[in-house]
Amino acid sequence: MTPRWSPNPRSLLRRQELLTRGVHPRRLASEEFTEVIPGFCTPTDAPADLQVIARVLQREVSPDAVISHVTAAELLRLPLPFSQRHDELNRIHCTVAPEKRRRLGPRVTVHARRPAPTRRWRGLTMSAPVELLSDLAGELTTLELVQACDKLVGPQAERPRVSLRELQELVDHASGIPGINQVRQAVTEARELVDSPKETELRLLLTEENYVEPEINVWVRAPKTGENFRLDLSYPWLKIAIEYDGDWHRTDRARHRRDRRKDDVLHELGWRVVRATDEDLSSPSNFLGRLAHLGAPQLRAAQMLVG
Repeated sequence: MTPRWSPNPRSLLRRQELLTRGVHPRRLASEEFTEVIPGFCTPTDAPADLQVIARVLQREVSPDAVISHVTAAELLRLPLPFSQRHDELNRIHCTVAPEKRRRLGPRVTVHARRPAPTRRWRGLTMSAPVELLSDLAGELTTLELVQACDKLVGPQAERPRVSLRELQELVDHASGIPGINQVRQAVTEARELVDSPKETELRLLLTEENYVEPEINVWVRAPKTGENFRLDLSYPWLKIAIEYDGDWHRTDRARHRRDRRKDDVLHELGWRVVRATDEDLSSPSNFLGRLAHLGAPQLRAAQMLVG
């Protein structure tokens, strides 16, 4: 008996092609396949990734559509809460001109907007940075929006990267866009050189608690060995380093050894190190107490010294 044909994992094929290759209509209608966009199916157990779905949607189904909202954000690797990611939502977002808006099935959300700036990314047409951030303003918290801005202008941003200055200028000239006021506020709190969303959260926690804003990713060199260490946040003039420790810092042995080596070198050079965890971010009183004990600068005290 000839074994039945099955498509490759993570493929996305036309229904007609699957039928032509011998996939019975009953199989297509079963839980074995998922129709993610009209006329195109993927294996349910090994579905096509988001970039493939977006490309097929734009090239084959709706050429005028602009990939937007959380779909564009996820493709650009902007930090999103799990509830807004494709694996959880099982839908893709795009934007078209109002007169071209039409339904594209239950797994595609179609938004309407007059022609607006776009960007090209790996063969896709996507919302430009300001339009994307404005779309996200209605879905994300203030912190999450700042984290998205930090990622857009950060060292690990997808190309073409926009600088913070360029983003500020674009936002300053934008008007009449829903959500632009939230974006303006987020951009004022965004910084370049940020490596992770948790660093953003930690920095904003400090400024909200009236601490002087720490410097980001300062490099420290060990003069005897020539080793270089990058500090998440710091007050270099006081030699206070603030490091965020995610779970991987504890579970990854190699990372744990590097952290201990960094601490040893910093201590030898006269630095004091405060390490913060997720628990410290959710209940920061002990962490803030450690900073206060070390003499981390607060705005009121700094202003008095300047005066």
